[in-house]
Amino acid sequence: MSSCTRVLKAGSHACRKALLPMALALVLSPWPTHATTAWAPTGSHAALLKDVSTMPAKPGAAATTVTRYTLNVHGRPQVQEMVAPLESSKVLHLAVSLKLRNTDQLNTFIRNVNTPGNAAYGKFLTPEQFKASYAPTDAQVQAVVAHMKAAGFTSITVSPNNTLVFADGNANTVATAFNTTMKTYTHGGKQHFGNDGEVMVPQALGGIIGSVLGLQNVSQKHVMSYLGPKVAAQAATGTQASGVVAVTHAPTEFPGIYNAGTTPTAFNTTVGIITWGSMGQTQSDLSLMTTAAAMSPVNVKVVPVTLGSAVDFSDDPNSDMEWNLDSQSIIGTSGGVKQLIFYTAANGKFGPADEELTDAGITAAYNKAVVDNQAKVINVSLGEDETGANQSGTQQADDAIFAQAAAQGQTFSIASGDQGVYVSTGGDFETNAGAVLPAPFSLGTYSASEPATSPNVIAVGGTKLSTNAGAWAGETAWNDGVQDAGDGNNRIWATGGGKSLYEAAPAWQHTALGATARSIPDVAYDASSYTGAQIFIGGQRYSVGGTSLASPIFVGVFARVQTYANNSIGFPASMMYRDFPTNPAVLHDVTSGNNGVAVSGTTYGYNAASGWDYTTGYGSLDISKFNALAYTWGNGAPPTTAPPPAGPTVLVNGTPVTTQGPAGSSQQFTLVVPGGVSSLTFRTSGGSGDISLYVKRNSAAGPTSYDYASVHASTNTESVTVRTPVAGTYYVTVTSPAVFTGVSVLGSFN
Repeated sequence: MSSCTRVLKAGSHACRKALLPMALALVLSPWPTHATTAWAPTGSHAALLKDVSTMPAKPGAAATTVTRYTLNVHGRPQVQEMVAPLESSKVLHLAVSLKLRNTDQLNTFIRNVNTPGNAAYGKFLTPEQFKASYAPTDAQVQAVVAHMKAAGFTSITVSPNNTLVFADGNANTVATAFNTTMKTYTHGGKQHFGNDGEVMVPQALGGIIGSVLGLQNVSQKHVMSYLGPKVAAQAATGTQASGVVAVTHAPTEFPGIYNAGTTPTAFNTTVGIITWGSMGQTQSDLSLMTTAAAMSPVNVKVVPVTLGSAVDFSDDPNSDMEWNLDSQSIIGTSGGVKQLIFYTAANGKFGPADEELTDAGITAAYNKAVVDNQAKVINVSLGEDETGANQSGTQQADDAIFAQAAAQGQTFSIASGDQGVYVSTGGDFETNAGAVLPAPFSLGTYSASEPATSPNVIAVGGTKLSTNAGAWAGETAWNDGVQDAGDGNNRIWATGGGKSLYEAAPAWQHTALGATARSIPDVAYDASSYTGAQIFIGGQRYSVGGTSLASPIFVGVFARVQTYANNSIGFPASMMYRDFPTNPAVLHDVTSGNNGVAVSGTTYGYNAASGWDYTTGYGSLDISKFNALAYTWGNGAPPTTAPPPAGPTVLVNGTPVTTQGPAGSSQQFTLVVPGGVSSLTFRTSGGSGDISLYVKRNSAAGPTSYDYASVHASTNTESVTVRTPVAGTYYVTVTSPAVFTGVSVLGSFN
């Protein structure tokens, strides 16, 4: 027995260092040696579960062997189509997730950095600090890379934080590297694929590789937006009549509905959105929205996230509605952000006719947002069956990324799901003579959405909102019932919520609720398509709902609060669960509604109730009151309450300029008038709105302080003339009680 073998259990550093070359030699060895090598399991299991049975022999015939496959998702539905070996010509884009180091210490740090009074409070890590303390080592990464190369993978790259190794391969390289086989079948006109055995790695890599993503597209992320049946035409705009009503709203109305008051816009906070494909149409529609609302243009950045050789960022028209809903709702609710970053995954086409990507690309996009560490709040309006994500290893990989985000003071906001408690089947139902019947599952079997169940994200559920003269008037748990989905299925549209089957309750949730499993959602906002957001899609305005609206509203709200607190607030979940129960005025507690179905006198799903519940969490937040509370979660530095003044626009004699503004705003101008002038005139004209004009020499003008004014109702044509004016700087203010656009402002003298 060697000295290293004798002391290995004692954890000798010298022995571990000596054994590394042996491990590298093992993983670089050719496949025949691998065949005799001991394999270690990973967190990635079979996507297709194989069941081989023997059929009894008929008289005069031999017994036959039958192989059946079921999907490794909640409920284990059987594959009805023919399953065959995956052809080796198909390129697989993989992301190998490596295990973090020192996870107990990391969890302790995440708790301490968000605990007032602790020495670590508010001292968030940089990506470099995280990598040094908790990420896989360079030697571990190189061992994995060597294994991938030896198996025949190409386009191998490593994420900057050492947590993901990206590579291209096929069924043969997967069999060599991971001791599993790849299968395929066609369903609904699309080719699906998945591994039919456990994903294994050589024993030397068992403590390094956590999971392997990209081996299946059986279970994958989908968007959470909902275009309801009442919005086939362009939505109307305008001021609501008085009385409690349930109507749709422009995104810019949500700050008023949820009482933003004097809370500043998010002008100093950067926000991210996880997407895929091209952002061209989304940026065009976002520009249209800000112009229509007289808002400043958005500072947009698009960060493409490649996956091996997957570099296709072509437009996915089926998803444009989602990214439009995310971006327009965030900007409208926040009032504007410092920068909006789209982290967009490559389409990762599996074949010419397949435009869907695997979870590997989405996980890579999460990781890119964390490695960049620029976005303080990141929206994810995506999710999938939690069992599928857990069995594929996606949940494990995502959890590691969200833990790094929490350590760095970033917050991921995740939509809780749009199919109530029936996430695993996509909420599909059958109907018979008007009665709702389960298809193909038990109505009492519930499921939740990943990544909303991660302990290091904020899960946002949905409500149905009522307003009175533009102000909040009430909310119920969102459940629009079972409706025709337009794809041959009937589908329930309701807020996701419930208990994780795999994630333990974080300490802050266990303490507040007594929960043992991670329970969602944490908070909730408007989600019903009947009361949702009026957004632009392809230049036309539609009303869209879903928890894909609720999450962006929360992002907009929290981004405002972060700007007020100088971006010093960390991942807020522990503070929410500590402070919300004793600060009920911050909350709109949702106490009615359900996220299941009622069949034959039995109600399934969860019911809203006083306090926290499985449909809407703590409910929605009053922005002003939440801001006052959440400010105490930051570093206490004086708040930045308004953007730095841009200064008045300088007018040139006789040269008109065009201006615009949101309702109730003021636009400032100055004109320097020399001595010896006989006549001075200021005029406004054109555009839309109802303009008032105020003028004052040598100091700012306004409705309560002016030398001259022109205020006529229902017109943009205003004029002020000054005979033999005194030399000086004349300040001009244009105001309007409503949105005004395209207004010409002219100052001239003779």
